[in-house]
Amino acid sequence: MDDNSFLLEQYNKVLIAEQERQKMRLIDKLQLALDIIGFEPSYGTAADAVNVIISSLRAAAALAKRNNDMAKLHIINAGISAISLIPFADIIKLLKLKRLGTPAVKLGLHGARAAKTAGKAMKTRRIAKMQQFDNALEQDKDTEYR
Repeated sequence: MDDNSFLLEQYNKVLIAEQERQKMRLIDKLQLALDIIGFEPSYGTAADAVNVIISSLRAAAALAKRNNDMAKLHIINAGISAISLIPFADIIKLLKLKRLGTPAVKLGLHGARAAKTAGKAMKTRRIAKMQQFDNALEQDKDTEYR
């Protein structure tokens, strides 16, 4: 094997490793987004369930590659997401976000508060619409009987 083919082979290995690392970054970002969405009461359960599945698959992939440390990390993350499926147990996610540092925790808390406020606003709007609809029905009934 000559020097050029060896260098080309090494370059390809580095390129493939970098592409693999960027994919992992993307999936980490996806899981972080799912963690933050998980704070919201209505969609949060589905986001947490998806996160459990992703973490479990990543743990299995890490075990297949014999990377026990990464497998443990993904199993712990799957467990935290599974606990978060329980209503009002989302606070456990702060343990997971804590690894990312204070800004991530603050972002998670801010997102949780914003999601809670948005959920309450949506509920209030739904109730107001239902009351308008009920009032309209009552008015229609009144006009039919007159």
